[in-house]
Amino acid sequence: MADSNAMRLRPGRRRSPDVERAILDHTMMILIQRGFQGLTLDRVAADASVSKATIYRRWSSKEELVIAALGAIPPIEHARVGNVVDDLTSFIQTFVDLVNNVPGQRQVQTRMVTMLPSLFAQSADHPELMDALHAYIAQRQEPMRRILVEAIERGELKQPDDIELVIDAIMGPVVLRLFLGDGEIGEATTRAIIRLIIDGINAS
Repeated sequence: MADSNAMRLRPGRRRSPDVERAILDHTMMILIQRGFQGLTLDRVAADASVSKATIYRRWSSKEELVIAALGAIPPIEHARVGNVVDDLTSFIQTFVDLVNNVPGQRQVQTRMVTMLPSLFAQSADHPELMDALHAYIAQRQEPMRRILVEAIERGELKQPDDIELVIDAIMGPVVLRLFLGDGEIGEATTRAIIRLIIDGINAS
């Protein structure tokens, strides 16, 4: 009977989703604090209170783990009003908030501003990671493509030669100010950037 009681009192094993969430959360925290080079599976295992074998059962390499951690960041959800400038402004400002405040990291508001540029720089020696980062960015920009396509269909925006170039033109100054400036960009600045580009397309 004593053995039975001891078994009931012993803490249960964490469910698999809880384990994976802990691993991915701690991976992101270490990336932000130490960068890709400072990320080790030993450190992730220790911080997440799991074994390295538990990590390897899910991801076969550090690169795969980082890709999974980035993919676990919630998609950008933003208000839509059916106006291309307002919708793009809403998306960009939500993106800025996401970059500056990563949700789900033990409720601690941690900044990604210094992590993403260094991750791209370090991925130069890791082609698999570089490809995954480009795919990740393209997937995260998909709402912008939908906004632009819908604006074209409404007759609000002339058909540009290259929608991807329009996205780059909008995101370029935003990312520049985020990563090489002070990490802040206000709604008025975002709206001015978008208005300049949209007006330029329609005037061409």
